[in-house]
Amino acid sequence: MKFIELLIRRPVLSTVMTVIILMIGGVSYTRLTLRQFPEVDKPIITVRTSLEGASPQIIEAQLTRPLEEALGGIEGLDYMTSRSDTENSSIKLNFKVDRNIDLAAADVRDRLQKVRNQLPDDAQDPLITKADADAAPLIYLSLYSDKKDVTELADYAHRFLESELETIKGVASVEVMGGGNLEMHLVLDPVRLNAYKITATDVAAALKRQNIIKPAGRISGEEREFTVTTTVPLTTSNQFNAMIIAEREGRIIRLKDVGYAKLDSEDKRFSSRYNDKNAVSIGIVKKSVANPLLVKKGIEEKVAQIRERLPSGTYIEISSDQTVFIQKSIEHVYRTIWEAIFLVIFVVFVFLRSIRASLIPLVTIPVSLIGAFALMFVLGFTINILTLLALVLAIGLVVDDAIVVLENIYRYIEEGMKPKAAAIRGAKEISFAVIAMTLTLAAVYAPVALSSGITGKLFTEFAMTLVGAVLISGFVALTLTPMMCAQLLVSHDHETHANNRFSRAYQAFSDKMGQWLDKLDQGYGNLLTRILHKRLWVSISGLVVALIGLYLAVFQLRRELTPAEDQGVLIATALPPYGRNLNYIERYALQMDQVLAAVPELIKRMTIVQVGDYTQSQNTMTLWENRTRSCSDIQKTIAPELDKIIGLEVKSRCRSRSAIGGGSGYDLSFVIQTTRSYEDLVQQMEKIWKVMLQHPGIDRVQPDTGQPGQDYKVQVDAEKASTLGVEPDVIAQTLDTLIGGRRSTTFERENKQYPVRVWVGEKFRRSAQDVLDMTVRGSRAGKETIVPLSDIVKIVAVTTTPEIYHFDGMRSATLDATLKEGYGLGQVLNDIKGIATKILPDGYQTTVSGETRDFLKETYTIYLIFGLAIAFIFLVMAAQFESFIDPFIIILSVPLSLAGAVFTLWIVPTGTLNIYSQIGLVTLIGLITKHGILIVDFANKLQQDGKSAYEAVIEASRLRLRPILMTTFAMVFGAVPLAYSSGAGAETREQIGLVIVGGMSVGTLFTLFVIPVVYTYLSRSRRLEELHDEGHH
Repeated sequence: MKFIELLIRRPVLSTVMTVIILMIGGVSYTRLTLRQFPEVDKPIITVRTSLEGASPQIIEAQLTRPLEEALGGIEGLDYMTSRSDTENSSIKLNFKVDRNIDLAAADVRDRLQKVRNQLPDDAQDPLITKADADAAPLIYLSLYSDKKDVTELADYAHRFLESELETIKGVASVEVMGGGNLEMHLVLDPVRLNAYKITATDVAAALKRQNIIKPAGRISGEEREFTVTTTVPLTTSNQFNAMIIAEREGRIIRLKDVGYAKLDSEDKRFSSRYNDKNAVSIGIVKKSVANPLLVKKGIEEKVAQIRERLPSGTYIEISSDQTVFIQKSIEHVYRTIWEAIFLVIFVVFVFLRSIRASLIPLVTIPVSLIGAFALMFVLGFTINILTLLALVLAIGLVVDDAIVVLENIYRYIEEGMKPKAAAIRGAKEISFAVIAMTLTLAAVYAPVALSSGITGKLFTEFAMTLVGAVLISGFVALTLTPMMCAQLLVSHDHETHANNRFSRAYQAFSDKMGQWLDKLDQGYGNLLTRILHKRLWVSISGLVVALIGLYLAVFQLRRELTPAEDQGVLIATALPPYGRNLNYIERYALQMDQVLAAVPELIKRMTIVQVGDYTQSQNTMTLWENRTRSCSDIQKTIAPELDKIIGLEVKSRCRSRSAIGGGSGYDLSFVIQTTRSYEDLVQQMEKIWKVMLQHPGIDRVQPDTGQPGQDYKVQVDAEKASTLGVEPDVIAQTLDTLIGGRRSTTFERENKQYPVRVWVGEKFRRSAQDVLDMTVRGSRAGKETIVPLSDIVKIVAVTTTPEIYHFDGMRSATLDATLKEGYGLGQVLNDIKGIATKILPDGYQTTVSGETRDFLKETYTIYLIFGLAIAFIFLVMAAQFESFIDPFIIILSVPLSLAGAVFTLWIVPTGTLNIYSQIGLVTLIGLITKHGILIVDFANKLQQDGKSAYEAVIEASRLRLRPILMTTFAMVFGAVPLAYSSGAGAETREQIGLVIVGGMSVGTLFTLFVIPVVYTYLSRSRRLEELHDEGHH
């Protein structure tokens, strides 16, 4: 190790190398992007199309099924879901994490082109979106005004805001809700139509003839040419009212004779409120792989520009923002880094009792952390919660290497050696152990390169950041640390202190601490000597601890993909009885809003009322540090009040799942599939629903199937219709116009085209009898006649399904459930699957979706990573020690440490096995083996000096006790801010912190006794054999 000695003797060279690391790392930090997580968002593509006036059954048969057949089996597809409801088909393609979304979208587009001719001619062309159509918008904007009504606001949003917001980088779609789109309504009176013998098709035909804007060609002169356009534009309600419909007996019949024209909004199916004001809500959905923080920044900049040009009395605000939680979570991790640095420096000072010595880790920590930014930049990583958590843990790790070198050098200085000589000898002596510990920890994460899925992507950035910091710390520990020791350290006895109260107190503390540490060394040595005479009992105790940990992990500890978080948003959803209109829902939604308004922690309330779907209220809370109640506490308080609203089925929940888990808000998504009828599927689903409600671990269950309701079906008597000269398609078109409101043409208003809708007044389409009173044009004996629909059709009431769902091409019903505290996803899922297998008849199968599907996949991945991590560590240590026995001795500390971590998770109410705690467990494998390396490496050297295995391991354990305790306390204290986190994202940080604190504490305690015992069992025979071999030579 001449390089170490060179740098000790040339401090300027060592300093220059350190400055270079800091400069490169600092520049790299300024170029790193900030986001919530590594890019683990699953590639999702949504295909949407529509067929005006079609029922869910028709949509399923004519749109959804042909498209699913075309898209099934596409490369990289994980699973496919679809929803067919009135007029609309939506198919969601969930691809595997490693599938490139742009290439996937190109494949989807190619397949859709091949199947387009199989769809109905009047179906909308399929629209491809590189995002989840069901995903909650990242941000909602609320547009409200003191002077304009919501119809005008909605028009303004559509004309000026929607397209502008869609240009923001990372935005997938923008949806304007509330107020409805402006339309020109031609409202017909059936009584007047009959009196004039005019039908709806006559009005629609007249509209197309008279509302004309058509190119007529060009006029060319000698030097110029002109385009000619024929126009008979209708732009105002007065012009439409004066439109000629027909001529009867010499009299011109105009629109105003059979109805009237009115500028109005489309058939209202949405409304929105923001903090007691009628408003228009604008939902902004990000692309599935977009950086939410960058999207938020773009939205803020755009909103600032929009505010400057809003009409007087009109305002726009961010009413719901998911990025607040993300930003606050990252801020808390930054604060945790500083807390961890302070605690680690405090540990070093307490053990070394030297301000000079404490300065060394104070320098080496930032050098290692800042240097890690360079590696992050080269690898294309981002600053996110996972990489920042890696840096928090790295604080304890990087100081470990410095502590080991520092303590060994300081020991020689205390024995009377000069600082420079002590630095050279101490650094050389400990160099192999430092290299071994560094490479061992790096080896833990080698399997990450072999893993895939969400866990693999999360582990990659976390692991590589941690490895980068540790590799740099190992380099710094063998270069900068010895040099600083040679320059700064002096013997404790030679350290000079000013004669004041602080110095005297410091000296007294230092003396007391030194005496205590000496007693600790002596007491530990004596206890270890006695324990080695009772090796069997120690071995049995260690085995029992490991087995208890295994039992708790397999049978007792709750499992989930990610822990539930308080994200500062309370969501209330309301489902009305089937068929209720907007007025009905708004009346009861107002009651829901009044309950929420009484909660002082809710500072922003935004409610979107939607006909035919859930009404949802998103309520933003005050910041975490400004409230004493958690979202869960508030939800439990208001739930009884919301239950009192009898007109709607109201449920409330906290937004609690991170983006990693899909963000559905549900713990379990259980899917039932079949090829049988939808009615039979619903019956079987209800059986499973009842079973789930009775399970002690399930809080509530929400099926995706809507409530069946009553609709009407018009049955045409084909024989009578033919006799009266009425074609069936004329009946369909007439009803489509009069009831559905056919958009016949468009008109221009302020340079924008708006639809013109022809239908009858609302009072004439309220019952089945109103339909029968309508008329169509027929033909009998060569003469046109007006035929009442009652003569040729009858109306039948039918039970209808509002939505039809598919999962991987089969009809499906999904039951989403939230779990009670104390129950894990794995346990509950196994129970439900077992019961469903017994209940469901042939022709049915079950699966899971969303976060539950990810949970099952990632469980296998983490098992693979665990196994490979231990194997890699063992092999790396075997290569370093040139032995298979030494690594086996060291690796025995792993199950003891993992048992301590599992026990800690078990006794803490919020502890679970999830992605974050599992990341901590893998990290623990590398951390705890450091202790074994220190003991075994030093014991081997003492044996080479002639000591027996028994004597060597006692002396090695006693001499390595202080650095082991220092590194343990540094690691534990560095993780304490995580274990006792508060604020945004505390629930996830807590999981890693609990694992490190519990695992290192228990693991170190057992390592100090179990490793020496095992060493005497295995190493003694090996050393005696070596001596025997030397005797023969």
